[in-house]
Amino acid sequence: MEKLKNFDAQLVLNSIYNGIIAIDSEGMITYFNKTAERIFNIPAHEAMNRYILDVLPNTGGKLLDCLKTGKPFYGEKLKGQEVTLISNINPIVTNGKISGAVSFFQDISEIESISKELDLFKNMKNWLDTIIDSSYDGLWICDHQGKVIRINKASERINGVKAEEVIGRNMRELVAEGLCDKSVTLEVLKKKTSVTMIQQIKGEKRILVTGNPIVNEKGEITFVVTNDRDITELDDLRSQLQEIQALAKGYISKLSELEMQGVDIKSIIFRSEEMKRIIEMALRVAPVDTTVLLLGESGVGKGIIAKLIHKHSERGTGPFIRVDCAGIPDSLIESELFGYEKGAFTGAKVEGKPGFFELANKGTLFLDEIGEITLSSQSKLLRFLEDHEIIRVGGTEPKEIDVRVIAATNKNIEEMVKSKGFREDLYYRLNVVPIHIPPLRERREDILPLIFHFLEKFNKNYRKEKVLSPEAIETLCKYDFLGNIRELANIIERLVVITENEWIEARDLSNAIASCNSKEIPYSFLAEGISLKDALQKCESIIIEKSINKYGSQREAAKALKVDQGTISRKIKKFSISKKDVLMHNELHLRIKY
Repeated sequence: MEKLKNFDAQLVLNSIYNGIIAIDSEGMITYFNKTAERIFNIPAHEAMNRYILDVLPNTGGKLLDCLKTGKPFYGEKLKGQEVTLISNINPIVTNGKISGAVSFFQDISEIESISKELDLFKNMKNWLDTIIDSSYDGLWICDHQGKVIRINKASERINGVKAEEVIGRNMRELVAEGLCDKSVTLEVLKKKTSVTMIQQIKGEKRILVTGNPIVNEKGEITFVVTNDRDITELDDLRSQLQEIQALAKGYISKLSELEMQGVDIKSIIFRSEEMKRIIEMALRVAPVDTTVLLLGESGVGKGIIAKLIHKHSERGTGPFIRVDCAGIPDSLIESELFGYEKGAFTGAKVEGKPGFFELANKGTLFLDEIGEITLSSQSKLLRFLEDHEIIRVGGTEPKEIDVRVIAATNKNIEEMVKSKGFREDLYYRLNVVPIHIPPLRERREDILPLIFHFLEKFNKNYRKEKVLSPEAIETLCKYDFLGNIRELANIIERLVVITENEWIEARDLSNAIASCNSKEIPYSFLAEGISLKDALQKCESIIIEKSINKYGSQREAAKALKVDQGTISRKIKKFSISKKDVLMHNELHLRIKY
């Protein structure tokens, strides 16, 4: 009967979930149950009758402390190499003496792991809550039935609600109450796919919403996550942008109209065969969408020929953008031509800026003074001519542009190519159809009609009725006009403005011509190395010779030059000027500028 009782006790102790270890007064293990075997992975027969610290060096010390002091330990946390235990340790007392100690313990390693995971999940939840609430876009999370589980602070702001007012409620109720006109969540549950729509919130705001389903391993929708963004402000900004763009297009169109105003064959004043040939060439090349290079001195009319080509091309209704390459600083020419992205450089506009190429899209870009652009800009211009693509400064994406390029220069591009100042490959791309416009002095037949054209124009502008004398007209027709048509227009305008009488005499020309040319002193007739004294004497000699030849006598020449006749007489003797010398100098066609 006693054996049966011992057997029952042993069976019971081995069946409980807790581990049990007992030691005697010498610290030798006297009991080691099945749970202890499992926790420590040590068979009982290997542990029995052995010193506790030999078997459990990390966790057995507390049993010896209890044995020594008789003090029990409750909820003691013991850390082994592979396990963590919670242990209750009690002394065993026999006949009033401590005869051993027993430990009841439980392995909490798994519980500790779960606890750490729970802490991690708590931290992750806090992080996610922070991230969700810091989002500028609104977030709604609903379950598979459309019930609201969570909304963030942005959604509260956008929808004008508090989280506690909607959490736990179904979207069908909220739609029925007029919170929104329709629900993207319900559409996602119905269509079982992502849905994007525009919602009207309380009849005031318009928001862009996108609902995405979250599915489980069975493919069933468990949650619907909705992103919403207030587009009322975006709509306002879009409207303003469209207005600005329309206004900009209107300005470009108006500028093009102003540029092209009066540009017609009838409005181009010419009589010479050279200009007739040039205009015929311009009209022939206009319908052909090819690059044109206009060559010639400053002021010969390259701009009017470029406008004529544009007007008679298929792009005639598109923009005509003229760019004075010489007037743009080298540091800015690339950004002005090709535009720049936001933040491309210090001082750049925040929104970026389109360049002249983009402004001229579907039209014509006239690059005046093409010889002035930098080599880096030449490279990008070459790329456009080959690929019809540009890349803004600070950008990476190429943009296709439909623009016809007409270039013009008063420089010798071929010499610039030889001196490496201009890319050879770009020169050949531009020089597809070259048109050389000769200077006004080489087509003198055009001077007279231009004189009458500008006289009529400035009389009308300034409400005058000035008339040029035959002598004045003859003098102008013989003048070389190194500034070409621009200089002729300037002289006529000055004559109309500054002369007192309606009848403009030849003597009135001197002040007008001197005013136009006051900054130019090209002594092309001087030999290299001549002294200033000799140069002044030579110049004075030629002036006197021309004056005598023009006015026919010393008296009239002195009157025109506003000096005494005696001064003219002395100068003639000093410079040994004879009638023969006067005739010789007239034949040289030398131009005096003072």
